[in-house]
Formats: sequence, structure tokens, C-alpha cells
Amino acid sequence: MIDFVLGALRSNPEIAVFLAIALGVLIGRIRLGSFHLGSVAGALLMGLIIGQIGLEVPHELKSVFFVLFIYAVGFKSGPEFFGSLNRGTLKLVLFSVVLCATALGTILAVNAYYHFDAGFTAGLGAGALTDTAIMGTAGSAIAQLPLDDAAKAQLNSHMAIAYAITYLFGTIGLIVFVGSIAPKLLGVDLRTSARELELELGIASNENIISIPYTRIVVRAHRVAEGAQGRSVADIERLHPSLSIERVVRTGQIHDREPDLVLQAGDIAGVYALREAVGELDGWIGPEVDHPESLSFPTKSADIVLTSAELSGKTIHEIRSHLVGANRMGCFINTITRQGLDLPLLPNTVLRRGDVISLTGRSSSIDALAAQLGRVRERSYKSDIAVHSLGMVLGALLGMLSTHIGMIPIELGVGGGVLLVALLIGWYNSRHPEIGALPPAAQWAFSEFGLTAFGAVVGLLAGPAAIAAMQEQGVALLISGVIVTLVPPLVALYFGRYVLRLHPMILFGALAGAQTEAASMNKIIEQSGSNTPVIGFTVCYAISNVLLAVCGPIIVFASS
Repeated sequence: MIDFVLGALRSNPEIAVFLAIALGVLIGRIRLGSFHLGSVAGALLMGLIIGQIGLEVPHELKSVFFVLFIYAVGFKSGPEFFGSLNRGTLKLVLFSVVLCATALGTILAVNAYYHFDAGFTAGLGAGALTDTAIMGTAGSAIAQLPLDDAAKAQLNSHMAIAYAITYLFGTIGLIVFVGSIAPKLLGVDLRTSARELELELGIASNENIISIPYTRIVVRAHRVAEGAQGRSVADIERLHPSLSIERVVRTGQIHDREPDLVLQAGDIAGVYALREAVGELDGWIGPEVDHPESLSFPTKSADIVLTSAELSGKTIHEIRSHLVGANRMGCFINTITRQGLDLPLLPNTVLRRGDVISLTGRSSSIDALAAQLGRVRERSYKSDIAVHSLGMVLGALLGMLSTHIGMIPIELGVGGGVLLVALLIGWYNSRHPEIGALPPAAQWAFSEFGLTAFGAVVGLLAGPAAIAAMQEQGVALLISGVIVTLVPPLVALYFGRYVLRLHPMILFGALAGAQTEAASMNKIIEQSGSNTPVIGFTVCYAISNVLLAVCGPIIVFASS
């Protein structure tokens, strides 16, 4: 039986690839406390183990899977990447540049001391910084080196080993640094600091509609009592901004949304209200009643993508004042997300193009607001496969073009070319959704499967030579990995705090984003009880995804 399985794996390497993916994902889910290895590292580890039987896996598979991954990263980051190139986010862009430059310098300095080859050095950078894209672009650069196939295979094997050795501390070390060490170095209490930033962003204002961090909308019917009679609908809403009267039923006659209608005792009012205000409605209007007719007013929920150049860069308060003025629109904000992450719903939170505003309210108002804010994000599950396939083709061709600086050949590489084209297509799609659709679920599938399969193939290609390489450079790589993981965020921490003057909560989010590590940001959010770190995370995440990918070929060239 064992001979049959081994023979099947050797003669059909695609079976080995999917086996490594499956086992790697399962192992990656195992948790030790709050830590888990993750699907990519798990697949690479299983690939290394399975690869010990000796397999001939087509090298082209590695490039195909990496293209899927890097394209999805570029498409998702495109709107945020180009949207961040403005004065308002200049500090965060500069922060990412400094961290990535420090990381590159640290990698090359360690290499100068230990004299690693290009494979070890690239894998060290990818693992210690937990950025697998470095390994992908470095692999493309290795393929262009003037070496024979055996030498290139050895470099790729060394890259996989270095990644596997350094990734574990890279993940744990960054989480511990951002979540525990960095706050202590700056003498910051996370919860106190988060409250200070929330106050700066307006949580102390009277705009309760947007200052409550968790706002679910409820619909209720109340019989108007003597305390509310004689007041108009507009008067009631002005006094109590956390409700909106959408329908009044008076002696069987329905009155839909009439702001000047004066309420009379016995009227049945159908209202929207924030869940937090439900307990006050009896006192504001009158006792709650079961009255289906008064609750049958048209309602709608929609996700609106902010694309308006006029409103981009403004705070929630400024946008609300611009759109609503003195009149109630009967709409409530549920969430605002950026790159899938919840932003704090505070009056002074600045919104940018590509942010998704989830609203619930009056149908006509939702449609009117969508026209002014940007566009409604359609819940479509279809992807524009033709556009994305052509994008990958154009990116690959672009990456193959080369030029020279003196005697040095310069080219983007396939990974860099695909990333650049994907950034442009993602940015264009955010403004013209009818072209290049790629729903979030499809983005996740491209990214997660592409990267996990890439890790599996890299591990399989490392083969039996992996053990010898580990024995040769294992200790040196472990030491180097610790240095590369900790030095860049340490330098960036003090640069961001004392040179750029970033608020600690934004700084900690920026640290996580600049190293493309969401787990460390989640740790900060958990410990602080605030979503404010997301403000710093998203810009740095988009910028560093590009900069770290570009570092791959530079590392290979500098260490060859």
C-alpha cells in the first residue's frame, strides 16, 4: 500500500501538491493559545516533508499560483494604494517607506555578516517579515540569474528552508512586539490611549447617531401620548436624533413621512430607532403597540462605496452635515469598512475613496445618498474572468521588459508586473464597477488558494536537499530571523512617534500594516477595546504590500 501511494505521488506530482495544501491547511488551523501556524506556513512545511520522497514538480506551477496571489493582493490594494497618495496620508506613506527601507537594510546587513546565498537571504526576508510576496518576486529574479538549472534549484530550496525556519518567530515576535513591547517602550496604556484618540475623533460630541460604536437599527410602533401631542414629526426628530418617524396612522388613514405633520394623541407612529434608544421611546412618544400597518413603510439596507472626490478626505461629521443639512434623512450608519476592516464610527473619522458605508433607512433616502456618496455595491457573485486573465497576461509581459542602469539590468519580474497591473485594475474598478468585477469572496479565493498552493510547491521543490541546508545554516538563520523581525519595527516605532508625531494607537496599527500582519493589529484592537488602529493599518498595508514585493529582486541582486 505504501509503495502504491509513493508511486502515485512520484508519477502524479499534482496529487502531492493538493495533499500538501490539504494537510498544511489542517495543521495551520491548530491553535496553541492564541497562536496558529496559518495555512501558508503549514502547506510549505508539509511540502518540505512530502518532498523528502523525491518528486519532480513542474517549476511553472509555482509561478502560476504566485500570479493568482499577487494579482488578488494588487486588486484589493489598488483603491487604497492610489487613494493614499495625498497630503492627508503622507505621514503613513513615509512611515511604510522607512520601515520597508530599514527591513531591506537589515536583511542585507545580516547577509553581509553571515554571507548567505541569494536563496537563504530572500527566504530570511520573507519569513522574518511574514511577507510571502518577497519569496515570489525573489523566485522570479532567481530564474533570471545566469546560472544553470541545478544552481537555481538549490537557491529555491534554500529560500524555502530559510522561510520555514524564520516564519515562526516572525509571526509570534511581531505580535508580541506590537501588542506588548511597543506600548511599554512608549509608556502607553492601550485603553487609556484609545479613549484619548476617540475623544479627539469626536466621541464626546452630541452626534449620537454616528458616535455609538455599535448601531443596529430597530423598527417599533408607538401610540402617541399626551407628552408628544401637539409637536410636529420634525420637532420630535430634532429633540431625539436617534429616532426617525416614517409613518403615522390616524383613524385608519396612513400618512407616510410628513415632517410638518402635527401629532395627536392616539396616533400610531412607526419609527426607526437605534437599539440603544428603545428603552426611551415610551417616554418620548408613548407606549409601544403591536400595529403591523404602521410598520409597513418601505425600508432598505445598502452598502455604498464612497467614490465622490468632493467628499473623500472629509470627516463623517462634515459629510453628514453636507448631505443632510438641517433635515432628517431617516438613514442610520451600521458600519463603515476599509479593506474589509471596521472603522471607528466617530464624528472626526476621515473617510477616503473606496470606503464602504453600510446604511439602513428610508428607501428613497438611501438611493439619494448613494447618488451623492458614490455607488451602491451590488451583491454580485460573478467575476470578470476575461479582464482579470488579460490583466495577468499584460502584467507578465510588462514584468519581462527590462532596461539598464549603467551595466545593471533592471526589470520588474513577472510578480512585479502583475502586481502593478492589478493595482491599476483594482483602482479603476472602484470607480467603474461595471468593468473588472471581482467580488470579495473571489479575491479571498485567489489570494488564499494561490498563496497556500505556492507555499506547497516551494516546499515540494526544496526536496531532500532541505535537510542538509537546514543543518548547514539553521542556527545562523534563526539568529538572523530574530534580528530582521525586531529591528525594522523598533526603528519605525521611534520614527513614527517622535519624528512623525503619530498618535500611539494609529502608530501601532501602522506598525502592523507596514509589515502586512493583521494578527498583530487584531491583538491591539482586542487589548484596547477600540477599532482606532484600523486608521493606521490600511494605508501602510497597501503601501508595504507593494514595497516589500519590490524588495525581492533587490535582495537577490544584492546577495548574488
